[in-house]
Amino acid sequence: MATPTVAVKYSTITEENSAPNTTSGEKQYTKYPQWKTVFTIFVLVVTTLVAMLLPVKATEGRAACVILATAMLWMTEAMPLMITALIPAIMFPLVGIMDTKEVCTKYFNYISMLMMGTFLVAESVEACGLHRRIALKILSLLGRGEALLMLGASLCTWILSMFMSNTATTAMMLPIVGSIVQSLREITHTLGDDLLTVHFDKDDKDKESKSTKVDIVRADGSRPDSKEFKWFCKGLLLCVPYGASIGGIATLTGTPPNLVLKSIFEATFPGQKSVDYQTWFRVAFPLSLILIFAGWTLLCLIYARSSYFYLITLRFLWDKSGKSKEVQKWRHVNKTIRKEYSKLGSLRFPEIILLLMVVLLILLWLLRVLEGADGWAEVHAKTIGKMQDNGKYKVYLKDAWVVITLALLLFIIPAENPLRGVWRCKPADGQEKFTRINRLLDLDTVMKKTPWDVLFILGGGYAIAAGCKDSGLSLWIGQQFSFLHNSPHWVIALVVSSFVAVLTEFASNTASTTLLLPVLVSLSQAIQKHPMYLMMTGTLSASLAFCLPSATGPNALVFAYPEIKVIDMIRTGLVMNMVSVLITVAATSTWIYSVLDLSEYPDWAMPVNATVGA
Repeated sequence: MATPTVAVKYSTITEENSAPNTTSGEKQYTKYPQWKTVFTIFVLVVTTLVAMLLPVKATEGRAACVILATAMLWMTEAMPLMITALIPAIMFPLVGIMDTKEVCTKYFNYISMLMMGTFLVAESVEACGLHRRIALKILSLLGRGEALLMLGASLCTWILSMFMSNTATTAMMLPIVGSIVQSLREITHTLGDDLLTVHFDKDDKDKESKSTKVDIVRADGSRPDSKEFKWFCKGLLLCVPYGASIGGIATLTGTPPNLVLKSIFEATFPGQKSVDYQTWFRVAFPLSLILIFAGWTLLCLIYARSSYFYLITLRFLWDKSGKSKEVQKWRHVNKTIRKEYSKLGSLRFPEIILLLMVVLLILLWLLRVLEGADGWAEVHAKTIGKMQDNGKYKVYLKDAWVVITLALLLFIIPAENPLRGVWRCKPADGQEKFTRINRLLDLDTVMKKTPWDVLFILGGGYAIAAGCKDSGLSLWIGQQFSFLHNSPHWVIALVVSSFVAVLTEFASNTASTTLLLPVLVSLSQAIQKHPMYLMMTGTLSASLAFCLPSATGPNALVFAYPEIKVIDMIRTGLVMNMVSVLITVAATSTWIYSVLDLSEYPDWAMPVNATVGA
């Protein structure tokens, strides 16, 4: 749950707007529940004392104390997540696990730059409104029935969340879907489809009861929604958070847990090839595509069954007439969506530039390194680089370089077409000769909208992974799970996926993966399975949080709508969670297992201090 805050404001307080016990220029601080302060102090003091009292050689126990303190404060959100992420930087040097220089270098590196650049591009897309245009266009094409409208809402959110924050995408999509619901409500009332059926029982038991439809009007002139309409609205709204969570799986930069995997793998196994954007897209996009259609099918079966079967059985091909009221209703809905789209006007200059830049970004990521041919980064390496001992050229330009370069251009390219004379104006006395113009991205937008907390949490993950490795805690944890050595790999994946899917319902998915991936590395070393297999399974499962409002930002946003109740989210989310876990395990055990070549346990995955306990 988000911590209630009071806005920080400096102003001259007058008698009209003055508050009790405040003075001019006084800063109003963020308010936290008292138990969080007490709990934070208790956890930090106890874990620090326990760690300091342990023997000098008990590095595993001292590292475990630090990780336990971080985990408890992350799970309870007793402090802001980004501040909690700084605990390893303070406690690891204090208890003698790593020195300050070593631990601080973990907090900002190549992966942080990759994520930062992605944030900047997403913020510029959001600022110019390109995402809204794309969403309305897709909805206008598919808004021709209940099942198709749900598919449109799912696909819009799914596509946008591949390149934008899941929460930001949901916050943009829900008002659009909400306006469609309101329009549908008005059309339904106009056509009389919401008339309620009332049954009248006769006194004579031998005679059948009668029923009739009545139009109920409230005192304020509004009409209550029918049960069928309320049911459909629930499904339509739930399409948005489901699409956002599933869309983040498809790309490496779609959601922070994906980059957490890359960073912890590279920190644990330096020099070994991790997943890049192209590889991730090859293995995760098919899974995401299957999940979005599985989620859409599930929601339709629960909330729009008749419309779904009408669609998949292709009855619309020969049922040209259809129900007159139904056809009329969906014509009005589609007209409403097109009207909203027409308000945007034609494509503006910044939208055109951002659309081209996003397409260019994706192409450069996908074509950077190719199999069987030289990608553009490899051509560059052969041009300016030297051949290494292994007979290959060192590739200098990686995924982060691409996105940072394009992000830099956003601060340079003007937001207006320079060919239309916006650069110059007729100077008046004392005025500049050149006009001041906006650019596609400015510093104020970056400072306000960049999720800095994610970068801090990611840094905390690097520190935890390094601390587990240096202290020997990873080896100790792995030894405790050695009994799973002979179990089939899919059984282990099912256990891991189920556990992560449950955990991420109660904790941030970024925090969950940050804490669990070092443990999964240790588990893979103990049972001699490829580390990427379990890490991939755990990371993908961290995005499968559909049950609770507090599980993810998208879930919390949709829960704010009065049509959605907790029981609705749990009832649908439980089924969705189980289906998603099974599909994810099947994916990681089949094509992901094959594409990433995870069948053999590599020599480089052996723990460095494996002989300590021998």
